[in-house]
Amino acid sequence: MSSVNLTMLSPLPVYLDETASHSVLAPRPASLDGKVVGLLPNWRPSAVHLLEAIGTLLQERYRLKAIVMEQPVREPPLRTGKLLDTMREQLDDLARRVDVAITATGD
Repeated sequence: MSSVNLTMLSPLPVYLDETASHSVLAPRPASLDGKVVGLLPNWRPSAVHLLEAIGTLLQERYRLKAIVMEQPVREPPLRTGKLLDTMREQLDDLARRVDVAITATGD
């Protein structure tokens, strides 16, 4: 089994979830063993490749029940309206079917 070490850097001086008192991180499972992992790319092709690679690494490291790749947005959002309004039902459906979701943007 291969090992991967990641260092995450943010261009923000403080993470947004640390600044808002109402913002709380979702609870994390102790392990991904037996879990369904949802992979949610944006509409850029590189995001799909990134998440496929992450899914492969997670399958090597954990005994996942399943991996679900979703792409509720097939193209950039329209100039009017909010992106979440156009995909709320798909995101709610994904949330009901997975234990953990990972998202990525790519270019």
